[in-house]
Amino acid sequence: MLASDISQFINFIYELVQSIVIWVFSPPTHILPANNNNGLRIAVIGAGLTGVSSAAHCVGHGADVTIFEARSEEYLGGIWARVNSISSLQVYSVMYRFHPTVRWHKRYPDRGRILEEIRKLWHRYGLQHKTRFETPVRSVTCLDNKWVINGDPETYGTFDGVIAAVGTCGDPKMPRLPNEEEYGGKICHSSELDGVDVQGKRIAIIGGGASAIEVVECAIAKGAEQVDIISRVSAGFETFR
Repeated sequence: MLASDISQFINFIYELVQSIVIWVFSPPTHILPANNNNGLRIAVIGAGLTGVSSAAHCVGHGADVTIFEARSEEYLGGIWARVNSISSLQVYSVMYRFHPTVRWHKRYPDRGRILEEIRKLWHRYGLQHKTRFETPVRSVTCLDNKWVINGDPETYGTFDGVIAAVGTCGDPKMPRLPNEEEYGGKICHSSELDGVDVQGKRIAIIGGGASAIEVVECAIAKGAEQVDIISRVSAGFETFR
């Protein structure tokens, strides 16, 4: 009972600190009319967590923005929109405050909660009216001290600055394994675990990073008989049963 009371007290303090941070540091949420802003136009490439956060900061400080996203609105949130439904934050959420208005209720929020905060931020700063989905950026050039997207100022306008928020994680890349066509089992990427049946099966995980640990957790939770990690670097891994 004491441990539960301590946990509730810590959560209360955490919520209180977040409320203070939101009140003190959040940029204004009102959308400034064109004749009252600071005159800057900013292009943000990518509608992931960093792109949405950057655009919100720009709008909150009086700039006009356009977010360019190569995918559809379904992928708002970047990598978090493409990972497994069971994925969650693997660092304490206090270290993952990507904008002052973000409010966490758990120390390790899951994928759904993170996407919820990204979308709330997107709406809070009116970015749904400033995002061009299914618009890949293939080039950024400078013309008369202005930045031009895809060489087409007539279609996209010109910008005073560009923020590249394309992230480090793109489409899943699967290495080709020797004789894999002769293997009768299922081979899948670590981002494609939803719906995979591992009950009573032996699972081999290639790689020893954060994604591997997520697969281990998923496989054990779904009743895998045995889970083996195959890693190039010895890190004290043992077989999980």
